[in-house]
Amino acid sequence: MAKIPTVLGDIEASDLGATLSHEHIIVSNGEDVQHYPWLYDRQRTLDDARAVLKQLKSQGVDAMIDLTTPDLGRDIEFMIDAARDTGIHIIAGTGIWRDPPRSIMERDIDATADIFVREIEKGIGNTSVRAGAIKVANDIEGFTEAHIRILRAAARACKRTGVPISSHHNASMQMGTTQVRIFKEEGAPMDRIAIGHSADSTDIDYLESLLNEGVYLSMDRYPGRAPRPTWEQRNATVKALIDRGWGDKVMLGHDGWVTSWHKAGDPNATNAYLARQPEGMSFVTRIAVPGLLQLGVTQAQVDTIMRETPRRFLTGEA
Repeated sequence: MAKIPTVLGDIEASDLGATLSHEHIIVSNGEDVQHYPWLYDRQRTLDDARAVLKQLKSQGVDAMIDLTTPDLGRDIEFMIDAARDTGIHIIAGTGIWRDPPRSIMERDIDATADIFVREIEKGIGNTSVRAGAIKVANDIEGFTEAHIRILRAAARACKRTGVPISSHHNASMQMGTTQVRIFKEEGAPMDRIAIGHSADSTDIDYLESLLNEGVYLSMDRYPGRAPRPTWEQRNATVKALIDRGWGDKVMLGHDGWVTSWHKAGDPNATNAYLARQPEGMSFVTRIAVPGLLQLGVTQAQVDTIMRETPRRFLTGEA
């Protein structure tokens, strides 16, 4: 069986366990933490992250795919330190989110693909941590030239390495259709792609149009915030897809973050994500999955979407 790269080294695919499909250990807008580190309490933030990860492990989470990119403040050293002794497998990502750097327009598509491939094959930054997924994103800013370059670079890196792509997409605008079209133009294998934030849509016909192309769906952003679908609506959509035979192509997640940067000298600093969502990234295992079981989804089907489907997405194995 294939191995899966994590921030603490490769694991056997059979050891992956219950996996959240689209998450973040920590995010930041811009690069303030890197440039102005004295503004933040790194140790306190790290202690918070480790405590949350240990709690998640006790609540049935074994692994998460972290899709934090450089423009989301990816900090691979922080991720390594956060993962130690928690029992959680963290798969790191390469790629670019919604804020492409100007350098994207200064290099050709293959040069950008080379960067993604280097992070997949050699390691991220000065570490030996290899990326296990490629992140891309399209939202209200549309498919700009820079964003299209990233999509094409991700597709080429996927073709070269076999490492899967996981996207951010605006489901209400049905941007997954365009993402899939561009990936197909580049010859990317459709079974190595997941269209993320798909649970933001309750349009089964739209979601099936993506699935019929051969991709996976990351049904994340649980529990949902208005005007997006509620967690009950998300569960109903997942149940409908399972009933139509797509259980082996669906994964669950939150698009949440384990912790947020604590400001230095602020004793009242709190975890912003947990303040907004008290269940944090245990919502899927503690509330959404029991809710699916109450709707009639079987335990075997839950095991497929939580364990087998993420394993196959990450490895490409049957």
